[in-house]
Amino acid sequence: MHSSPLTSHARISETAPICCPDIAQIIKWRDSSYAADLYIAAVSWLDLFTYLDDQPVTEEELRAHFVLRERPTRTMLRLFESWGLISRQSGRLHATPTAVRYLSGNSPDNVASYVATMKYKSSVRELYEILRQDGSDTWHVERGVTKTWDALMQSDEFADLNTRGMEERGRIFAPHLAELLDCTNDTCVLDVGGGSGVYSAHLLLRYSSLSATILERPPVDHLARTCLTDRNLYPRRANVIAGDMFIDPLPRNASLHLYSHVLHNWGPEKVHLLLSKSFDSIACDGRIAIYGCHPDDRGGRPSPAAEAEYSVLLTTGYEGCCYSFEDMRVMLERTGFQEIEFHKSICNRSLIVARKIA
Repeated sequence: MHSSPLTSHARISETAPICCPDIAQIIKWRDSSYAADLYIAAVSWLDLFTYLDDQPVTEEELRAHFVLRERPTRTMLRLFESWGLISRQSGRLHATPTAVRYLSGNSPDNVASYVATMKYKSSVRELYEILRQDGSDTWHVERGVTKTWDALMQSDEFADLNTRGMEERGRIFAPHLAELLDCTNDTCVLDVGGGSGVYSAHLLLRYSSLSATILERPPVDHLARTCLTDRNLYPRRANVIAGDMFIDPLPRNASLHLYSHVLHNWGPEKVHLLLSKSFDSIACDGRIAIYGCHPDDRGGRPSPAAEAEYSVLLTTGYEGCCYSFEDMRVMLERTGFQEIEFHKSICNRSLIVARKIA
């Protein structure tokens, strides 16, 4: 009996290897979820690449032409540089040959209208409004109701969901942070905005002489105590202080301040405030450690694509963005920190460490 083409195909499919995604891809699908919408908004609502095809411009000229805000525009340009659609030459923005051919209205091969068929999707229009107004009140709680992430974090239900989600993320990243961050000579780490305390917990497990203090606002501080108790770390080796990192003074007994997936939520003024508070409260020779997604732009290179895509999500839902290594280096040096180090981590994350020198 001969097999039909259909049955033969079925047998081949049953034995074909399946390519399973790794954890980096699992996380990337979430982190990059807004990047395509920003691309569609730029092509359809701005017709950006036709504009750049006509003449290269500076970033300031581009913002003035389209009446755009600085933070989201910078995020957009970093994304398109990482995708190979824009290049910078002598301080001016150029559309690359690929962008000109397929996305400029001047080209007979352009598919801009095809891209623009998605322009009225709500999330695309939302990205366009963010480019023009720079708002972060994009968290839809109920139909017709939006709030900021910061406001939602004051509610028990959302704070519980967010903290547990960040706890799950921390289980992936915290072990690698503990490998990268040498705490041999530290006695106490202050985990500022530390959520569940998962990053401090893994440092404590690696360094037996280390203690930790987690600073968090209510109601997250209660969740941190629960998670640390479950790990048998609270209150023997880990303490939790209820407080607002922007308002309340930072404890002065820590030789190391840790900001893990924290600074990228906030705008430059608030980041500078936190860095200054850490610098003032850390003793001489103390360190600050910043763990998150920092696009590696050393030497003027474009941001890696996955990191630029994640920055779109942060620009959409929060006040901040993915601050690149050069962004952080400038802010740290302006605050007074020195000996700035950069360490690559997993899943597009990295660790930046700096020291307070007498």
